[in-house]
Amino acid sequence: MLIDILSENKVSDQQLEKLVNLPGIQATIYQTSRFDSRASEKLFRSSLIDAVEGKPLLDDPFRLQKLKEKLPEVESIISILKEDPQQYLNEIRKGIGAYSPKDISFDANIFIVVGGTSDGWAKDGNFYIALQYFNGDYEGLLTLSIHELYHIAQSNFYGKKEKHGSICEKVLNETRLEGIASIVGSPLNIVEGKNYTAWFQKKFNRNLQRIDDNFSLFEVILFRGCNDPEIDFNKIYPLGFSGAWDSPLYFVGYYIGSAIEEAKGREFLISVLKDSPSTMFKAYIDIYKDDKSKNLTRFDKSIEDIILAM
Repeated sequence: MLIDILSENKVSDQQLEKLVNLPGIQATIYQTSRFDSRASEKLFRSSLIDAVEGKPLLDDPFRLQKLKEKLPEVESIISILKEDPQQYLNEIRKGIGAYSPKDISFDANIFIVVGGTSDGWAKDGNFYIALQYFNGDYEGLLTLSIHELYHIAQSNFYGKKEKHGSICEKVLNETRLEGIASIVGSPLNIVEGKNYTAWFQKKFNRNLQRIDDNFSLFEVILFRGCNDPEIDFNKIYPLGFSGAWDSPLYFVGYYIGSAIEEAKGREFLISVLKDSPSTMFKAYIDIYKDDKSKNLTRFDKSIEDIILAM
């Protein structure tokens, strides 16, 4: 519906009201507001009117101006999905199943959306994918879909936090969740992707090349989260997990999970994930302590002590 409206030069009050009440639009407004305080339903309404009427958007957190420019590419990827939706779903199931217990079963709703600042996200058992980011790149779309839908699988078998409300444990848990989802939905094995895949691969390689720095940031955030009772998790979260800062803690979790899988096998990794968040990090510490010849990035002693005490 949003695509149709942006193709016109006028939007009626009735169209606008119907649009903003759609679950996908409400989810896009919410997700955008997580990373940009300007984002609101009121601004979405006014921005859409301006975009449709061809007025310049000075405040455009929903990226509607960019979306309008990319309508042909969005429509092209919609055509691919419509042509064989079952193949898309089968590939997602295959990707998720590779890092899940064999008996896992869950329901999820997939929302195809446009607009906003996130290319994909999961919330409350629903998965949202924003088509304007993929530039017609089906392989890139599929890879991110696997990443985000794996988050729903995680809620069905990952071990829960032991201390409700603990910022310290939240940092570990978010690093674990995003890191393993980045293994499951990794672009590094794609050979026939287009522009989005190339961008995604560069992001992975850039972060893995500076993994020691990413570990240092993880340690700073974890230490603060574990020692400052006044810390607001929502203020430190973007530093480690927002795309605005290149999502550095995703790759700490990716690196740790990959090291565990290489040393102990995938079944061991899955068994570790069924336990509390700290278990994955303890397993990683055991691996680099047991085999000092492994050239793995290590935690500082103070961080090891925090993790091992959990």
